[in-house]
Amino acid sequence: MSSADIDLDRALHAVIAGSVATHEAVADRLGINPTDLRCLGLATLEPGLTPTRLAELAGLTTGAITGVLDRLERAGFVRREPDPLDRRRLRVQLIPDRLGEVGDYYGPLIAKALDLSGRLEPSARSSIGGYLEALAGTLQEEASRLRVAARGGLVGDTYTAPLGGVTHARLVFQPGAPRLAFGGSALGQQVRVVAETAASRLSLSGGAGADELIRAVFTGPPPDVRSVDGVITMRYNRRLIDTRSRVADVALNPAVSWSIEIEGGITGLDGDLRPIRVRGIEVRDGANHVQLRLGRPDGSARVALAGGASQVRIERGRGVPAAIQVRDGVSRLRFDGQRPRKVGGSIRLQTDDFAAAPERYEIDLSGGASEVSIAEA
Repeated sequence: MSSADIDLDRALHAVIAGSVATHEAVADRLGINPTDLRCLGLATLEPGLTPTRLAELAGLTTGAITGVLDRLERAGFVRREPDPLDRRRLRVQLIPDRLGEVGDYYGPLIAKALDLSGRLEPSARSSIGGYLEALAGTLQEEASRLRVAARGGLVGDTYTAPLGGVTHARLVFQPGAPRLAFGGSALGQQVRVVAETAASRLSLSGGAGADELIRAVFTGPPPDVRSVDGVITMRYNRRLIDTRSRVADVALNPAVSWSIEIEGGITGLDGDLRPIRVRGIEVRDGANHVQLRLGRPDGSARVALAGGASQVRIERGRGVPAAIQVRDGVSRLRFDGQRPRKVGGSIRLQTDDFAAAPERYEIDLSGGASEVSIAEA
């Protein structure tokens, strides 16, 4: 390594350390903490932004950003006002008088930096400017990566959350796609049709990393994702006219037992959950194209499809007891090779060892169903 490289390394360390020290010193003089000052700086980049947008820019939760804005409001730097176009939403407004104090502290530093750059040749200033711009982008990317590794978050189209001390977790998935469900009978067969303006598909596996609670990759518009105390909520915005498909490939940590809830129906559900200990799966408001491959259940695990279902195939490990309850009729049902003739109304089937088994699957279908297969694999 040359002496020039060593000097550059030292200079980089000194610049980064000096920037942090200056930021902390300015925050101390203003009577706020460094995180609050960073958020105040971000708010100046987008005047009138919402608290949610500020949380997104700062990489903080909405709860944390509320605390930040409470402190900045008490200190007289900002105020929250209703959006004139939507009174239900708040906007963050800056207060010029106190904002001028921030400029008083940073002004001399900026003036000295400009004086130093003014002594350089134009070509050198251009090269250094390009380098600093690239360095700033790198610092932002690294800060995002470290925040996500520590407490989870969305980077690009991928969301991750750290495992921490979680042993039992719950995934709540809300597709948000507008849908219409039709039910009836034809030639004595139960028929269920679900129409959506946009497809919503969820793929599940046990492929999360050892230190990850969950890893999700989204195609199409990303959902709002929250992870709190082992509860992960993925919520898409519901719009009456939206033809964009929603696809989520979600890998779960196999060292954790899981409960999975899908609210609002779904076009396609494909889950290879053989590595996962399943505590329960519940789909509300209808489902098409369901294929689940299940491993050992965590106790008596309930798999419930409500609001109508079609093209359902559920496979479980060999020797795992199971029962199925159909409440509103089914056009075709196969249960471990059995094909019952009775398809209207309610029907219940179970394996011989189901009643006494401490670990088993209880499958419940309501709202009408067609093409249902339950089998060992």
